[in-house]
Amino acid sequence: MGRLSVWAVSLQGRVWYREDVCHHNPEGSSWSLIATPGEAVQISCGPYDLLWATLWEGQTIVREGIDRNNPQGISWTIVEPPSSENGILHVSVGVNVVWAVTKDRKVWFRRGVNSHNPCGTSWIEMVGEMMMVNVGLNDQVWGIGCEDRAVYFRQGVTPSELSGKTWKAIVSVRESDRSQTGSSTSLLSAGCFFSDDVREQMNLIVQSDADISSDTESPQIQPNLADAPLSGATASVNGNNLGSQSAEASANLTVDPPDSAPEEASPASDNGEKAGLDNPQSSADQDPHPAELQWTNIDLKEAHKKPLLSASTFPETSSLSSLGMFSVGVEEHYGADEHPLWAWVCGGGCLVDSHSSLKWFTLQSGLLSSVQSLSLSISPAQTAAWRKQIFQQLSERTKRELENFRHYEQAIEQSVWVKTGTLQWWRSWKPHKWTDVRVALEQFTGNDGMRDSILFIYYMYHEEKKYIHVFLNEVTILVEVLNDAKHSFALYTPERTKQRWPIRLAAATEQEMHDWLALLSMSCCESRRIQGPPSHQAIWSVTCKGDVFVSEPSPELEATPHLMPCDQMFWRQIGGHLRLIECNSHGIVWGIGYDHTAWVYTGGYGGGFIQGLASSADNIYMQSDVKCVYIYENQRWNPVTGYSNRGLPTDRYMWSDASGLQECTKVNTKPPSPQWSWVSDWYIDFNISGGTDREGWQYAADFPASYHGHKTMKDFVRRRRWARKCKIITNGPWLEVPPITLWDIAIIPSSAADKEESIALWAVSDKGDVLCRLGVTQQNPAGTSWLHVGTDQPFMSVSIGAFHQVWAVARDGSTFYRGSVSPKKPAGDCWYHIPSPPKQKLKQVSVGRTSMLAVDKNGNLWYRQGITPSYPQGSSWDHVSNNIRKVSVGPLDQVWVIADKVQGSHSLSCGTVCHRTGVQPLEPKGLSWDYGIGGGWEHITVRGNATEAPKAALHETSEEHSANPADLEDGENGGKGNGNHSKTTLMVNEGQELDRNTVNC
Repeated sequence: MGRLSVWAVSLQGRVWYREDVCHHNPEGSSWSLIATPGEAVQISCGPYDLLWATLWEGQTIVREGIDRNNPQGISWTIVEPPSSENGILHVSVGVNVVWAVTKDRKVWFRRGVNSHNPCGTSWIEMVGEMMMVNVGLNDQVWGIGCEDRAVYFRQGVTPSELSGKTWKAIVSVRESDRSQTGSSTSLLSAGCFFSDDVREQMNLIVQSDADISSDTESPQIQPNLADAPLSGATASVNGNNLGSQSAEASANLTVDPPDSAPEEASPASDNGEKAGLDNPQSSADQDPHPAELQWTNIDLKEAHKKPLLSASTFPETSSLSSLGMFSVGVEEHYGADEHPLWAWVCGGGCLVDSHSSLKWFTLQSGLLSSVQSLSLSISPAQTAAWRKQIFQQLSERTKRELENFRHYEQAIEQSVWVKTGTLQWWRSWKPHKWTDVRVALEQFTGNDGMRDSILFIYYMYHEEKKYIHVFLNEVTILVEVLNDAKHSFALYTPERTKQRWPIRLAAATEQEMHDWLALLSMSCCESRRIQGPPSHQAIWSVTCKGDVFVSEPSPELEATPHLMPCDQMFWRQIGGHLRLIECNSHGIVWGIGYDHTAWVYTGGYGGGFIQGLASSADNIYMQSDVKCVYIYENQRWNPVTGYSNRGLPTDRYMWSDASGLQECTKVNTKPPSPQWSWVSDWYIDFNISGGTDREGWQYAADFPASYHGHKTMKDFVRRRRWARKCKIITNGPWLEVPPITLWDIAIIPSSAADKEESIALWAVSDKGDVLCRLGVTQQNPAGTSWLHVGTDQPFMSVSIGAFHQVWAVARDGSTFYRGSVSPKKPAGDCWYHIPSPPKQKLKQVSVGRTSMLAVDKNGNLWYRQGITPSYPQGSSWDHVSNNIRKVSVGPLDQVWVIADKVQGSHSLSCGTVCHRTGVQPLEPKGLSWDYGIGGGWEHITVRGNATEAPKAALHETSEEHSANPADLEDGENGGKGNGNHSKTTLMVNEGQELDRNTVNC
């Protein structure tokens, strides 16, 4: 489509389109006037659907809506110049690029240009000053230097780096003997000079192109300057910029000018005479071989009066050879030491392979020695003074390059790097489904070394091209999504975290998904200048998929009243696979896998799919984990056959998941993701809450209800759980701690200790034994041995505070406090039973500096009142919130939880990271919840975050609290004061069902 389009600009500043131009009718039929928002001075058309033009005011206009069915496009969009002081003088477009030159001769590259977004996103300044630039067929760029008027070629232009790396001067010579300018045998013709480099590539150009090489012209074609399609106007054909006079015409055709007034022909002719057309007759009159048409050098008689011409007055031409150039100079012949002054270059007919080795930068053998001296690079001399000549040329080139390329390093740093691909996108409108999209990641590095990246997602909406874009410095997390049918991942921003609706993308293969995840993760870290291992203050979390994430806390995270929302926290992934993780402020980090294996952090970073520069070279080790996949066999009793797999129409699936909403059979149930593989067959699981009979069945009155392990007369349904083990093998900065398998772990969240001082670490084994780890230090985080702490029943949770307060929960839900624990007596002396909240059974505890919070089996969060140094067991329980899965209390008594049923503007999510705000010494329970990343999160620990809030913020907060003592008293006493806010529920409408489209990791 684009290669058969002809656009032109008349002297009156009007834009014209040539109708019906095709391969069989290259001259077209008529001109159509295209309305513009201003007077145009220059236009450039790309090989496909890009069309830009410049206005007198220095702005550019972009034609939108160009496609195969509507080659004229629909409308114009104005693009402002990079700076208001200097408007755009010249523009040139290619397939996916736009280059421009402003009035101060600065060169600019348009970022983000493609067929979906022809206007692009922003301007990027490139090093060097040019009179004009021109873009070729595959986005290769030529230019005319501002200082030396040399012809330059942009090196390093590839599909992945469209802006290239540097400008390099081309050895472009001008024949000094004017009598031989029309000779077809001259090696100095511009077309012949470059033909060796592009002859092979030119064979690839399709015959439908409007540009036909001069070698293919028929003998009957007579060049006639009077037959140019436009006189004194600027035109663009197939991505080439055409000027005011044509050096040659492609056919002996008469084309009516767009402005039909006959008076326009004579001024154009007069202008051509003033420009110095010494011999307007065709070269066929001088050349005995009319089949080969050569360029004729045209000197401008008044060039010595105006040595610096504006870009709008440059003569241009249509290219019949591979590369066309005009020289602007004086009438006198060039001397032996003079360089030609070029004014215009066009590479629209030159197809350059980005990986080919070009010969344009050195002289070809066989050239005359007098011509070799005109080269812009070092040339061999045939005289006795060749040493002096080389030294002189070297000095001139060094001076010129140092002046023009004094920002050479910045030119490389300011390059634009692009990666494109095809993925699937979970579309945001109903019906929600996977849609094929094209994605492009553009990365730009600024002068200060900061890298900025944008992810574009192009899709079709009702047969219309649309796109969404995400700035990667706004992305808060990239996380794999648990999906057995798709290799998918989710991308969150603060806004999408509030909506509970991330951008979900899926790749065709697991490797492709990991490649995109690694690239996007590295780009996010670079944009935020985050690299290396996590700090000792880092907040760690684990998804329900087992992926480990870490976030560097900001002091504003706990600084009221100017609190940083936790949905703005940036999370990056650390290799490995764990079920839970605990840490402290000395960098001691332990984790437990799904198979209850204990792991200790080695201090590295990366691992898993994160490789290369984004991963540490050492401290990365192989890691494996085993987990069980569960399905349920359901049966209903009837009087004839007893229990059978034939249920009521309203019953759940007879083979289902725990909720009964999804059908899960032994055959169609797969491992959690392709990374997992089965390591066992299906077997009946007898270890289930509520107990089972000898065959593994649990009984209940109906679905769903509370199940028990024995049958009664009122039990009409039953179920039993089947399990199958699967295994994952990955790597990360973790080392195994043998030989005891663990269920829970706790590390003292102390804020000051010597590197050699022992650090308290408690754990609960998978059998329920309570253990104390000895020899744990910063130098030896794995410790040396386990010390068994006696109990009279199996435990399931343990936690230790900053002052060695040890709390634990037994498997029956009862609570215990360990007395007399100290550095000298790490195991303490005895357990004290603490009554649980009324009618509740606890399942997890967490102890900070002075606060202790617990979660019961119904998801309620409780705060232990009355804890003092003299009475560390406390006095009573105070309810804080509901819908809580896990709680973590930090060394500053900050409270973070994993919550269920968090409402967003688009959907409801389970497993959400939430932060308790307003936690102060006078309000230890806090005031309200701040919702962070989620859902799909399983565990979080803030026990390493000892980052103090700024003193100014603390002072303001203390004044606010002291101003309302009555409210605080009412709240603590259950009155109607601010204390009511401390019991804020995470989700009021508990009956609302979860959105099936929400992300579960």
